[in-house]
Amino acid sequence: MPKKIIMAVIAFIVASGGSYGGYNLVKNFPTYGTDFETRPHTVRSVIDGDTIRIEKWIKVRLLGIDAPEKGECYFDESKAYLNELIDDTEIFLEKDISGTGSFGRLLRHIILKNPDPEADNVHINNTMVLEGYAFRKTLSPDIKYRDLFAASEEKARNAKRGMWGACDYLEEAEAERVMRQKDTPPTNKKCTLKGNVSEKGFGKIYSYKGCSNYSRVKIDPSRGDQYFCSGEEAEAAGFVLSKSCPV
Repeated sequence: MPKKIIMAVIAFIVASGGSYGGYNLVKNFPTYGTDFETRPHTVRSVIDGDTIRIEKWIKVRLLGIDAPEKGECYFDESKAYLNELIDDTEIFLEKDISGTGSFGRLLRHIILKNPDPEADNVHINNTMVLEGYAFRKTLSPDIKYRDLFAASEEKARNAKRGMWGACDYLEEAEAERVMRQKDTPPTNKKCTLKGNVSEKGFGKIYSYKGCSNYSRVKIDPSRGDQYFCSGEEAEAAGFVLSKSCPV
């Protein structure tokens, strides 16, 4: 088969997500070489805070983390920080279980080798979480560093590093936790402002119908949560308006 036709077929397979006719290009493409998992790789570009391109066209998704998407708070900062970490350097890839994702991207941990043999290598995925530039998102079966990422995210959140201090992600995370609590309806149908007391030290926050997180907030009076008839009443009780509410 002429070389141009072969390259055209490869380009088609890549565009279709890495698979065609039952064959997975990412898994079987011969030019990866048998030493792919052990040799250093050159970073060609950083696509966002959790995706890079190596060699000529190979996309790699950083395992166990999830960076802000384009248009979301801290997208640019996350992308720039990852670029700063791996710019003009060689990286090593570490596979867990899956190997490839649903979009044909490689799923890997990114490692920077420390020239000092007695010092620890730099785990880029974990660094992104620890410094507040990405969320942890460990999905089965790729759970090798699950506990490490969980501990790193807790440290970043408590210290309000990166996006945890600059964005509303702390409040959103708290709202998701509150969803799992028991919910008590208001005794007065005219008093529907929800005042929620955070167990994580995020303060006393109230929201009203029209706030993006209102329906997710549960009211548990045993924890100090309560309903209010007005914003003035809520603020007099020491609650502040949720950042998810339009002003």
